[in-house]
Amino acid sequence: MRMLTLLAVLLGASCPLMAEIDLSDPAEPWLQTPVGVTEDVPVPFEPVTIEGSRASIWGRTYDLAGPFPAQMTSAGEPLFAAPMRLALSAGGEEHVLSGGDVTVGLQRADRVEFASTTTAGAFTVTTSCWLEYDGVMQVNLTVAGAGTVDRLALEAPIALERALFLHEHAQWGGYDYLHIPPEEGWTRAKNWHSQTWIGDHARGFTFVTEHSGDLKGPAETQIQYERTADALLFRANLLGEPTEIAGEMSWTLGLQASPGKPLPVGWHGRHPGNLGAGGAEGAQELLARGQNIGLVWNSDEQFFSYPQAKDPEQLKATIDAYHDAGIRTTIYITLSGTGPSEVHERHRDEWRMSIEDGKALFGDETTYSSTCPASTYTDWLVWAVDQAMAEYDLDGVYIDNPGPYYCTNAAHGCGGARGRTYPYFANRELHKRLWNVIHGRKPEAGLVWEHNSRTSNSFQLTFCDIYSDGEHFRVKSKGEITDITLDFLEITGTGRQFGSQPCFLPSALNIREEWSQWLTGRLLPFGNAMMMVPTWLDRSVLVGALRARLEFGLDTEPVEWFTPEETPAWLPVTRGEGVLVGGYRREDNAVLLTAYNTTEEKTQVRFDLRPLEAQAGPVVTHDALSGALCTRLGPNMILSLPAHSYRMVTIEPQ
Repeated sequence: MRMLTLLAVLLGASCPLMAEIDLSDPAEPWLQTPVGVTEDVPVPFEPVTIEGSRASIWGRTYDLAGPFPAQMTSAGEPLFAAPMRLALSAGGEEHVLSGGDVTVGLQRADRVEFASTTTAGAFTVTTSCWLEYDGVMQVNLTVAGAGTVDRLALEAPIALERALFLHEHAQWGGYDYLHIPPEEGWTRAKNWHSQTWIGDHARGFTFVTEHSGDLKGPAETQIQYERTADALLFRANLLGEPTEIAGEMSWTLGLQASPGKPLPVGWHGRHPGNLGAGGAEGAQELLARGQNIGLVWNSDEQFFSYPQAKDPEQLKATIDAYHDAGIRTTIYITLSGTGPSEVHERHRDEWRMSIEDGKALFGDETTYSSTCPASTYTDWLVWAVDQAMAEYDLDGVYIDNPGPYYCTNAAHGCGGARGRTYPYFANRELHKRLWNVIHGRKPEAGLVWEHNSRTSNSFQLTFCDIYSDGEHFRVKSKGEITDITLDFLEITGTGRQFGSQPCFLPSALNIREEWSQWLTGRLLPFGNAMMMVPTWLDRSVLVGALRARLEFGLDTEPVEWFTPEETPAWLPVTRGEGVLVGGYRREDNAVLLTAYNTTEEKTQVRFDLRPLEAQAGPVVTHDALSGALCTRLGPNMILSLPAHSYRMVTIEPQ
């Protein structure tokens, strides 16, 4: 019922469809009613509920308190070892503010609002907050009074069991994927970056600020980490040096417990790639590669990131042929730029994502120009996608350059005293609206597929079905292929921590044919397939694996899934050093395994089949790529693994 209501709202908000869409319509229907805006909670999310001061959403709870949540849980586990707190030092006194009462105001299925007030010496600290069904919380923090504040810091004591991994990022800045050392006393200090994520294999905590000026003080210690006996202490120094307050100072902060939503049955069998040739021939080409999701590239659009086809009838015929073959089709857009259409010319100045001199952040203003999600470009783009889906029967979008990049354009509220704006909240709202439109029109088949390289940002990945990470390893000046570390794959390669499907994006400079076996084998144990693009890899290495995944039913069957850090009780593994093993088990006890040797030396891996056979009866084992019987020695299946090679096998009840 919720989805039917949402669909009615979305379609009712759209303007009547013309015989052929005109996204530059001078009547500008997109300005009349914002498309994709609704108070309904879309599937698979769940409404926000409040019991006392505890807010519950899908998979998580937040214990609301002032100035920050006292606790967040995800997948049944607490994220904090102690309540979040605000540490304020002034006049020789130390004030630690946590666990204060909140006053709950607005309560809707999609959103709850609440506030708190407390004092710290001569200063009053107030918060005005909202929490929505995806788990994003905005905290508007104000410190009012007169005098010098020596230090003001947000501190989050992350539970040690949760503090396995660290991902830091600022768009076009540094990015890190780290395994947090287990030793007590470990510290790390960094300058400001817009996003920090700390988590384990299944969940995490995200902290966001939108301006470099949100954290003040010595640049090298604006963000700090310290591993104590009880917690990993994350500290964001809002004021890291003595600062005079005369009146008030304010900050807007973002928090989220991840993952934001469940993944659907069949998600491991979604294999994206480029469309290739059109029509039935192109559909068969994709199927032969083991792909079932296609992409209409911007070269087939009237303008860059403008979802209107150069040849509408040809596009419709292609999409019909792909749908007949069971292939879903997306169209290229970016949230950060568009071409010189008439609608862009009319709104260029307000839409522009600009640097300090007022020029576009990127683009030449003739072929395309950068646009900011904090502008009304959002209203036009969501409306345009809605129109295109209806006109061409598209299944969704492929989002390139999702950002958020930085902007200083005061015409739509970016920039100002705190410096460049990285519009995380506006970018999230744009993702939310696209999700509503795409899944409103295609509740079962709809796809939001995003190229997110360098930033596994839970604020927006919550509203994605698929994300393609990894292109940032292609450019020699920015890294080598060996930077695709196991820490990187454990953080952003499984999708578990973000509730969205990972699909690695290789690219054309560093990642060439000689790396195909290395990369394919490295990804598959984590459940991660690759976006198939001609010329970037030796296609034959990947095609067999994709087809084996589909033949096993990963696109339709419920499966139990395990990754290299896990060993299921029903399949004991004896492995050589550096061997990665991951796999799937269907409800009928059939198993699909991938084993990969990360080392320079040949090795082997043995699987004890007795626990599985105790449940499933006798089993037969085959190489999933060749069909050959695998070697068994008594109860053990034995696989030989040359250096940097992988094996994929099936185990099936006789």
